[in-house]
Amino acid sequence: MAETTQTPGQNAADPNARAAQTFPMLTDDQVDRIRPYGAAETLAKGTVLFSRGDRTVDFFVVLSGHVEVFDDQGRGEVNVFARHSRHHFSGELDLFNDRKILVSGRMGEDGEVLRLTRDQFREMMTALPDLAEIIMRAFILRHVALMEHEKGAVIVIGNRGSSRMLQIERFLRRNGYPVKVLTLEENEVEAEPVMQGLNLSPQCLPVVIGHGDATIRNPGLLELGHFLGISHEFTDGEIYDTAVIGGGPSGLAAAVYAASEGLSTLIVEDLAPGGQAGTSSKIENYLGFPTGISGQALAGRAFIQAQKFGAVMAVPYCVKALHCDDHPYTLEMESGERVQARTVVIASGASYRSMEVDNLSDYDGQNVHYAATALEARLCTDGEVVVIGGGNSAGQAAVYLAQHSKHVHMLVRRADVADTMSDYLVGRIKASSGITLYENTELCHIEGDEALRKAQWKHRKTGEVTTRDIGHIFLMIGAVPNTKWVEGCLALDEKGFIITGRDAGIAWEKIKGGEACQRQPYTFESSRPGIFAVGDVRAQSVKRVASAVGEGSVCVSDIHKVLAELRTKDAAAEPEKVTV
Repeated sequence: MAETTQTPGQNAADPNARAAQTFPMLTDDQVDRIRPYGAAETLAKGTVLFSRGDRTVDFFVVLSGHVEVFDDQGRGEVNVFARHSRHHFSGELDLFNDRKILVSGRMGEDGEVLRLTRDQFREMMTALPDLAEIIMRAFILRHVALMEHEKGAVIVIGNRGSSRMLQIERFLRRNGYPVKVLTLEENEVEAEPVMQGLNLSPQCLPVVIGHGDATIRNPGLLELGHFLGISHEFTDGEIYDTAVIGGGPSGLAAAVYAASEGLSTLIVEDLAPGGQAGTSSKIENYLGFPTGISGQALAGRAFIQAQKFGAVMAVPYCVKALHCDDHPYTLEMESGERVQARTVVIASGASYRSMEVDNLSDYDGQNVHYAATALEARLCTDGEVVVIGGGNSAGQAAVYLAQHSKHVHMLVRRADVADTMSDYLVGRIKASSGITLYENTELCHIEGDEALRKAQWKHRKTGEVTTRDIGHIFLMIGAVPNTKWVEGCLALDEKGFIITGRDAGIAWEKIKGGEACQRQPYTFESSRPGIFAVGDVRAQSVKRVASAVGEGSVCVSDIHKVLAELRTKDAAAEPEKVTV
């Protein structure tokens, strides 16, 4: 059977401890059903099947002998951490995308394998759903194991709490890339020899060390994405059936349904799958998850689903402009790339607002946060924190952070937080000894040097002022739609949200001085045919994960109608064939 290197007393939740699911052995019948999709090959010991850094990799079923999977850092270090023997199979989630793979594989002894190319693998997964379920579960568990055990990981060295360091770590973890973090303050003994060996000085931090000691210093996220092979490489002239802008719940839902229904689908995301929901520590009122689920876990599952059906994820790309006067529509990225799509789903969501408090912006990304995940919670273990906001996101953050910090002070401008927050969260907050709720209160002053040290807040009616030693502030005070890039192209309401449906048609006529739309827009369609808006970016939307998922999935049926209209229009424009 497949072997993995395990330690005594290993956690039962560790995927490597669940060998029957992580490394399942296929039956003779199951292997026979896979055979028609590939070709058998006899290979000698040491034959390399795939190498770290390859953009594509084949799928292998071991027929005899065994395959060794190893973590090859390119420094003469080969750490074999798994062996696939007869009727086991290779691979993990990177078989569904074009990222550079994280590990290498070779024949551990003479043997025979069944090789399936990427296309053959996808065909097999579609045709054999029972086997696809076994393989998909194994791939997910294997990728989790890579993350947990830092196999194929890059090393990030920097200063604890540095905003750039946190940005890089957040990007890697949220995109499912194994990472080992070393800070000069906590890992000096381990970090200094590495820095000396690579001739790195503290001035060039943070630094990311990849395969073969390749380094990149203080990188931008797109630069880092290309360095590691995470970022998609666009092909000139490619036209997608639909391009989804934003990888939050609504965008991922649209991508899953579009790709599963045979549409060529591109997702463009500026950071990582999940959007604002991806920053939530726990969503407890989402249908079907009675014990709750983190926003990142929910987004991760949806992302895998979208890739399974063939959707392409382009990350971290930011759309600069939508050119909507010509068709197909053109999306222009801030990095200069252009991509075309017959239809567009705008799911770019909204950004949390900041506050007008002196010097607050100086600590953005370092001591002032807009998300409360495990990464941020790790920074708060030694002190008290402030959470500002009265919605569910703020409530979830307060409850989560109370488990990791000394105390949480929650500031709400409203007189009654129950006006804007779910009852179950209000009850939990008021019952928690680790949270103090201040209603009718606002932040008024902060103090600090290289880091935040104190915060002061005031009751809006009594004027009572409270001052505490505070190291971190979490801002969750409403949102501004991410629509600057579509201004002048689509009809927006007075707050900048995209108008859809019947209202979009009316708004368009006003903008164009009475010129009517080509037809009445569909429910989630904007004032331009074939451009849809779903989720938080849409005017009058319900700001809930479930409604965002519903809008994203429902709009796909109207995308099919638009594509049918385009095919009819193209057919009518073709010159008639003359029969002689």
